[in-house]
Amino acid sequence: MPDLATIGAALSSLKTATDIVKFLRESDLSLERAELKLKLADLLSSLADAKIELIEVQDTLAEKDKKIAELEDAFHKKDSLVRQYDAYYTTDENGVPTGVPYCLRCWENDHKQKQLVHDSKEFRIRVCTSCGHKYEGRLAGNIQPPKAEQPA
Repeated sequence: MPDLATIGAALSSLKTATDIVKFLRESDLSLERAELKLKLADLLSSLADAKIELIEVQDTLAEKDKKIAELEDAFHKKDSLVRQYDAYYTTDENGVPTGVPYCLRCWENDHKQKQLVHDSKEFRIRVCTSCGHKYEGRLAGNIQPPKAEQPA
């Protein structure tokens, strides 16, 4: 798979070739000028099409690189979240769920950590800030870390 630098170099080469063709088309040649200009116009059109296609490939590669980075990030965070009831939570040093809830749907489908917030109309309902999925608050509430015991 070509990298972005290779595609950038190809686009630069196509631009140079296009500039040369424009120069030749505008030059004053006496032998079969009309036929030469027609061929150069066809070449210019072909080069422009190739340039457009390379730009599309470059955009596609950039989108794939972004998706790969997102998936790698999700892979590294995979073990940092645990499910409890209807939400995912980060874990403390003992592996116990703690903190704010994260959307079950977003994590399992899109591998993205999206916090659940209280619904503005119904305080007992939690809503995902990304997908809008609603959860029962008692099954997706904040989990406070356990308090350390005081020595007697």
